[in-house]
Amino acid sequence: MTITGRNKLFSVFTNLETPVFFVPSHYALTCALMTAVLLPVYGFLVSWFGWKIVVLLGLSLAAGFVVEYLGARATRRFTGYFGYPAWLLFPLVTPPGMELWMSALCLALALVLSVILFGGFGHHLFHPVVAAQVFVMINFQAAAVAGLRRPFIVPGYGFSVFSALLGTKETTLEFMKTGGVIDPLRLLFGPNVGFFGDALPLALLCAGAAYLLLGGVNRLTPIAFVGGLFVFATLGNLIAPTAVLPFVPTLLGGSAVLYAFFIFSDRWTSAKSRGGRVIAGAALALFTVLMRSFSSNLEGIMFAALLTCVLTPLADELVFTLTRRKGKASA
Repeated sequence: MTITGRNKLFSVFTNLETPVFFVPSHYALTCALMTAVLLPVYGFLVSWFGWKIVVLLGLSLAAGFVVEYLGARATRRFTGYFGYPAWLLFPLVTPPGMELWMSALCLALALVLSVILFGGFGHHLFHPVVAAQVFVMINFQAAAVAGLRRPFIVPGYGFSVFSALLGTKETTLEFMKTGGVIDPLRLLFGPNVGFFGDALPLALLCAGAAYLLLGGVNRLTPIAFVGGLFVFATLGNLIAPTAVLPFVPTLLGGSAVLYAFFIFSDRWTSAKSRGGRVIAGAALALFTVLMRSFSSNLEGIMFAALLTCVLTPLADELVFTLTRRKGKASA
């Protein structure tokens, strides 16, 4: 996509204003839709892990608003938008047993460094949720591992308690990576061990499908990501079966479903061209498979997302350049 300037064409991502494909009403409707599809997911998580996630959600919403409001006042740069989706999604990328103040601190740091310092929401390069999860894994790595919790055996028991207490040091993804086998249906329905957002893949798949179908979001990158994940995970498992998991465990284990539907669909941080969005989705899939298979961090998808955000403008520029050349050649 290009915008006509005074005497030339220039890429959308060079425009420093808020994205041209959004007006406040569209953004508000998308935020409302995200809330509607995620509330049942939060309800299921309460039934398996306790009410702590509701407290964390309230803390995330409050901290997000305060940080962005004060940041806009301090910098005197308000774009007209708040990053509500990031506040809503953040609890899903935290371990169930992590201290509440640690989680709030990581979100605040992410908003300051990835949003406020870039000029406010709408000018940011990295998705705040990705940055926040990276801060969780880097600044509080030991606490994040210690914060892993097994879900309750009896569904619904969480409605009567604050938090699950039975700890574990191994996520479902790590269990499969070390040779463990889980029935695909059991993996799909959950509950799985990991971050909150890793626990219930089926619930997130249903919520994500509704969000993609009805929301004003980027659909190409999630589709390209899932397709690329199928190709790279399948080929990788054939070449190096001890290092690379097959497609189904790769998709349903860890945070891949959450990222695919709710992070990679974000229009603010997505590529602006259709070709760039497809390239970004394929790159995300490749980096995710590589980092999960050959790095010390078995999740890895948040680092794949950061790396792709840096490369996305280059993909857009490549697509725009090829489009201009094709247009000149046909003229």
